[in-house]
Amino acid sequence: MSASKTKILQKLTVNTSDVTSLDFYGSSLLVTGSSDKTVRVWRWNPGHGFQEASYSPLLGHRYGVTSVRVSPKGGVLASASVDGTVILWDLNNGEISHTIMQEFGESIRACIFSPNGASIVSSDDNGSVCIWGQDRSLKCHLKVHDEAVHTIAFSSDSNIFLTACTLGNVRLFAVGNDFEKALSSADCSIDAAHDMGVLSADFCKIVHTDPADKRSLIYTLATCGTDHFVKIWRVFFMSGNIDEQQPRGGTRLIPNTPQEHFAGQSSIYSTGVMNASCAQTISAHGSSVTCVRFNPTGTLLFSGSLDKTIKIWNQQGTCLKTLTHHSRYVNCLAVNGNSSVVASGSNDRTVAIWDLTGNLSLDSHISDARSLLFSMAVKAVDLPLDFTCPITHELMRDPVYAEDGFTYERAAIQEWFARDHPTVSPMTNLELSTAELVENGKLKQRIEEYLRTLDPQQHPV
Repeated sequence: MSASKTKILQKLTVNTSDVTSLDFYGSSLLVTGSSDKTVRVWRWNPGHGFQEASYSPLLGHRYGVTSVRVSPKGGVLASASVDGTVILWDLNNGEISHTIMQEFGESIRACIFSPNGASIVSSDDNGSVCIWGQDRSLKCHLKVHDEAVHTIAFSSDSNIFLTACTLGNVRLFAVGNDFEKALSSADCSIDAAHDMGVLSADFCKIVHTDPADKRSLIYTLATCGTDHFVKIWRVFFMSGNIDEQQPRGGTRLIPNTPQEHFAGQSSIYSTGVMNASCAQTISAHGSSVTCVRFNPTGTLLFSGSLDKTIKIWNQQGTCLKTLTHHSRYVNCLAVNGNSSVVASGSNDRTVAIWDLTGNLSLDSHISDARSLLFSMAVKAVDLPLDFTCPITHELMRDPVYAEDGFTYERAAIQEWFARDHPTVSPMTNLELSTAELVENGKLKQRIEEYLRTLDPQQHPV
């Protein structure tokens, strides 16, 4: 996939007010929410592009829609509104299956399903979150911030739940077993993550394990805010489910006892369960950055801004392309399941559909459009994680060891060292005594053997 080939594919122009939220289910179903109180469902139809479902728009909210999410299991759509409700819709017929009321009737700013679809979380203007179980009963109501919570996110394995507020603070909670235990205090806090407010956050789906202890999990998190920055964080987590016989914490990434450390203007408060570190700060846009989203393979990051643009970044923090089409603020972004298209919603009342492959037309079968990298990445059982570079998340061709114990693509780690990180590990953010690299010959041989099984003609013995 070449981000430089990205082009506009379609424009949806039916809304009468700002488009505030987007979500994909799979590759060819798109849902949109708007300040005009509507929720709309779109399906890709070769020859026409995205067409609105016969039962759309979905009308049920009294005020503007702030968030739309499709259950990971499909079939159910959740929409949240400043009217204080989350409405659950049946995607088969567009009918309301359930209406959830936020505690104390607060305006809801975001809603999200847990990755297994069992729970729904909503956040509000009072700094609180409500967690709803599979039977849609309230499991927990907790005030987590002093200001409005516009941003909530889950890690792909459901281990970590994130909240962020308009003061710029981030809270991270260990939530194994789908909120079996009620939320209490955060397991890791980042104060002043963004000056004057966090507007969006997204976890990369790829999770690494620290080779030093084989237990600490390393997550990549992107956040953005009103300070015009996109920040890339590493979140370090010690799951109690990994080995109950071994104590948590006490590793090179996670301390035994609560500690405070700093990343620029940000203060990070860690515990024996979780820690975080800022890996990159990117001066991303000329105005507030409203949304960040990783693509499913973790190779690209997308950002949208009040400056009316969308930018595509690689994992080194290099801007690969700037997309300019909207005439007003870009509010929201979503990437479809096979990374072939990205959708953007704007205050200009439109949704733009962008072709990430450079090869699509309205006649294409979008579910068949995918890059070679994605085709391999979806075969998670066949493609070991250690075949991909932890920086780029792409298949390695020239793997090398670094002093931190990780194996990287040679060009990627050399680029990292050549920029602003001459002696810092890109994964642990710890100082290295040397930038020397050693070829990982055994891994290189395994990768070459794997590629030969995929295409013997392209990779002969």
